[in-house]
Amino acid sequence: ASGPGHRLPDALRESSGLAWSPDQAGVLWSHNDSGHRSEIYAIDTEGALLARIPLAGARNRDWEDMATGRCEAGACIYLADTGDNGENRRRVWLYRVEEPFVLRAAEGQADTASAPAHSLAPVEADGSRIELPDGPRDIEAMFVLPGEAVYFVTKGRRHPVTVYRYPLPLQPETVTLEFVQTLSDRELPLYRQVTGADASPDGRTVVIRTYQSLAFYRVVDGMLVPVEGGDVSLWQVGEAQGEGVALGQDGTVALSSEAGSFGGTQSLNFLDCTDLITTQEGHSP
Repeated sequence: ASGPGHRLPDALRESSGLAWSPDQAGVLWSHNDSGHRSEIYAIDTEGALLARIPLAGARNRDWEDMATGRCEAGACIYLADTGDNGENRRRVWLYRVEEPFVLRAAEGQADTASAPAHSLAPVEADGSRIELPDGPRDIEAMFVLPGEAVYFVTKGRRHPVTVYRYPLPLQPETVTLEFVQTLSDRELPLYRQVTGADASPDGRTVVIRTYQSLAFYRVVDGMLVPVEGGDVSLWQVGEAQGEGVALGQDGTVALSSEAGSFGGTQSLNFLDCTDLITTQEGHSP
């Protein structure tokens, strides 16, 4: 870990997803999960709140993960309204919004952490309805590869951990996801269940997190291949309830945690995983 963890603001007590901004250095995006407003939050690398942006046309039934990537608008944020603890939601949702510009503190300000957060105007979200080919699953992880190739990873609550892909292009009509692969042969105990995922900006590396660890994968022909030695324990991080993960091109991994149910604190942590970033040529997302 690169230094002690930072406390997230009270507005993000249930940070469930995390993503690096593609164009705004030092800016991360996050959101709360079910029961909260349909808002996204910009934070800096010390966890300070920079901006909160409401989303028009999006409902937060159970947002579980987010990702950023290139799109026709330049940069977009993707949100997975796919949480389904009871595994009984017939349809779930993918939302996409153009990344807002965050008004940062004035250059040279000594204490950027104390800079006031800006409440920006609502941003319109495009929604895509989703069904799964084999029935409802609890999904808490999503990553996006170049070309807006959106992948979802199930939690492993009652079934094997499974990867699905959205068949492009993104559209408002109900779409059935495509099965890609399984990452386990059975359901998993709670501490090993998947809570988040992200892809490097170049699409060569994917990281999937659980409550206790990270697992790194190479992307080969649209499939995930484990990186040798690519399992990283998160016990030393000391998260209350680890949920979000964001992978930077330089190998910096950001982690967010909810406050949890036992008096914990919502937090932001960083790990240097440079040695696990895939550099091979020839991948084909």
